[in-house]
Amino acid sequence: MLEKISNNRSLTLDGVLADALGYFRRCLQPDGSIAEDPGIVVFQEWDSVNALKAIALWRNAFPDSAADVVDPVLAFLAGREKSTGMLSWGATEIAPGEYCTETSSEYISALALLGEREAAERKAEFLRTRQLPDGPWAEVHGHIPKAFQLESSVTGFALCALDDVGVEPVHLDEALDFLARKQQAEGHFGINWYYYCTHYYLMRPAIAALAEFGNYAAVARARDFVIGRQRPDGSWFSQVEGFRGEPSAPELQTALALATLAHAGMEAGEPPVRRAIEWLLGRRRPDGSWSGGRYPYPETESYASFRATQDVYTTAQVLAAFKYLEQQ
Repeated sequence: MLEKISNNRSLTLDGVLADALGYFRRCLQPDGSIAEDPGIVVFQEWDSVNALKAIALWRNAFPDSAADVVDPVLAFLAGREKSTGMLSWGATEIAPGEYCTETSSEYISALALLGEREAAERKAEFLRTRQLPDGPWAEVHGHIPKAFQLESSVTGFALCALDDVGVEPVHLDEALDFLARKQQAEGHFGINWYYYCTHYYLMRPAIAALAEFGNYAAVARARDFVIGRQRPDGSWFSQVEGFRGEPSAPELQTALALATLAHAGMEAGEPPVRRAIEWLLGRRRPDGSWSGGRYPYPETESYASFRATQDVYTTAQVLAAFKYLEQQ
């Protein structure tokens, strides 16, 4: 993929992947988590799951399947599971029965990719039972405001996780109808400061699910919206109007927008995709990672403990986007 479109002839996909794996390896902590700053644990599980999934997506490209990173991360996450097999996003205190649906869904997908079928299926069966009768899944986490617990990404992640394991949702038609209703006329699914303050976080898993189950009209609307919002340099950036805080970095938003286009069936050689890849490659740091800025919580005292950089997550999303494009 990269060899065909990059102007940098010395840059290879294998080199990009090896450098990113080296970055994750350097972020591997003694407890098995992956974090760029070991003193910030608010997204410890979320970042570790996303790094694990990125490695799992490219597992055939890594020597020995990157076992020196994968094995300790799996042990760390297993130790953080709730009794249901679900995960929170990090070290914030929540009730015993609470969990993060999105983190747990991506965990299931990563396990399935790694061949951990029994563990993935057991968790997927529990997740299946948590679907609401009218179609969506909700976040079951006390730190997420009630008004934000039914965003489209939550249901998109859950549907993709069940599909990765081959578990049929109880209310599939209702879930797809829910996502179709959440899509706005312009093609996006809204924008929420709590969910990375960008259209593309809510879109990416929703479009992945809608594409997988054949709602091509909704997928086409999303594709057109994303293409129409691309900046001249090939990147994407959006933010909530009036939001008082640091928005998500363009690197993260571009990775999520690019993954959305991949799920919509676009290929690496198409001009909008090619420009985005070139832009991302130009933003790659010497250590093989991509800068993600800070999580976009408001600049208020009540969210002071949630300040966290997003470099691990952003790097994982870039690798995932490249993989989704390769699969087209």
